[in-house]
Amino acid sequence: MRQNPTPTPTRARVALLAGGLALLAVGIGLVAWVLASSAGLTGRDNPVMADPTATTAAAPADAARTVDYRLEPAGGNPVTVRLEVAADPATRARGLMEREQVPPGTGMVFLYPADVAESFWMKNTLVPLSIAFVAADGRVVSVAEMTPCKADPCPSYAPGGPYRYAIELAAGSFGDAGVGPGARVVPVDPAALPEPA
Repeated sequence: MRQNPTPTPTRARVALLAGGLALLAVGIGLVAWVLASSAGLTGRDNPVMADPTATTAAAPADAARTVDYRLEPAGGNPVTVRLEVAADPATRARGLMEREQVPPGTGMVFLYPADVAESFWMKNTLVPLSIAFVAADGRVVSVAEMTPCKADPCPSYAPGGPYRYAIELAAGSFGDAGVGPGARVVPVDPAALPEPA
């Protein structure tokens, strides 16, 4: 009596097994890449340390959007700064919290869909900042110097009137540029700005 030999896998089964293993490897690689990206380990530029002369189009898709603004003091020379854009409630609420530095010539612009009169505060912000509250036409409504605050109660910094956007820079930056109420702070390329929410 002849025994049945152990069945050998067919080519179709081998191909199916190889395909499944390849898909598993791709899936593991994708999960590793997503985790590394969310941890900032994929070579993404640190937006705070971004080169102020770099162009917005050259920024990686996952980096914070940055735009150039021009500070135009009355009777002085204009100064261009590179700003991260905060155009939605979550990004505006986070602001520059937990940043260990804000290099000269950089900062953040807080865009609003309509005029507001909200105050700013410095809860969990580690470095002193200057803020300019700016009307829709680019005219500076008021400027304030803000100091870090680690625990409640934190002071709030109120605008001198309604404003459409606010700009935060390193402490003393607006004074150094000669920018105060009545000066202008305007985007270099308004078309590069996102629609605020």
